[in-house]
Amino acid sequence: MIPKSMHRLRLFVPLVLAACGGPSNIYQGMDAPAMFRMAEEEMAEGEHDNAIRTLDRLLLAYGDWERVPEARLMLGNAYAAKEEYLTAATEYRRFLDRYPGHPAAADAALGRCRSYSALSPQPQRDQTYTEDALRECSNAALDFAGSPQAEEATEIAREMRTKLAEKDYLNGEFYFRRDLHDSAIMYFEFVIQRYPDTEFAPLALLGIYEANLEIGYEDLAEEARERLLAEYPDSPAADEVRANGSRA
Repeated sequence: MIPKSMHRLRLFVPLVLAACGGPSNIYQGMDAPAMFRMAEEEMAEGEHDNAIRTLDRLLLAYGDWERVPEARLMLGNAYAAKEEYLTAATEYRRFLDRYPGHPAAADAALGRCRSYSALSPQPQRDQTYTEDALRECSNAALDFAGSPQAEEATEIAREMRTKLAEKDYLNGEFYFRRDLHDSAIMYFEFVIQRYPDTEFAPLALLGIYEANLEIGYEDLAEEARERLLAEYPDSPAADEVRANGSRA
């Protein structure tokens, strides 16, 4: 036999939920435009979890509404604002797959660029996300050339290239300090081949010059020195090799 107190509790809980307006009730009677406005207000107030919940409900209940693409883009922005960048990138990808010709497609492409760049770690760590960011940003810059979004994507791509160049250069430095000069030269050459327009290219040539001197390959060292002076004459690395012939 169930005690009377338990019967009272069973009656009390639904009443409390009804009075508080549970998650399933807050959208009762709202159409798509009203839910969209609610999501916009929640985003403006920094209530990103609430905005995500509202947008999920809108997309589920009104999948054929004319402004669904905008809701999908806002959902990606909400996840990005929460720093859930992989989920944000997924939402932006869904937007681009479903609405490639939409006027906001450039914003979605830039969103993917920004999301992966935000995941890019320090140069000493694995750079998979940096490579992803470089690819996404380069694609955004190419696909939407001439737009403000493309300009920002181009700048982020440049930053990602510089980070990747630094990663290879640091690997070369690591092996150089351990007298593993062949491995050092290999990574320095990666920098020159892949990222010749970065600040690490002249440093890499200086590294090749010094590593070959250590090995005793003076002809290869001189070749690297001449290339450094010819291709990057105004770089600090060129000034250093002119003044000292090797790193101080």
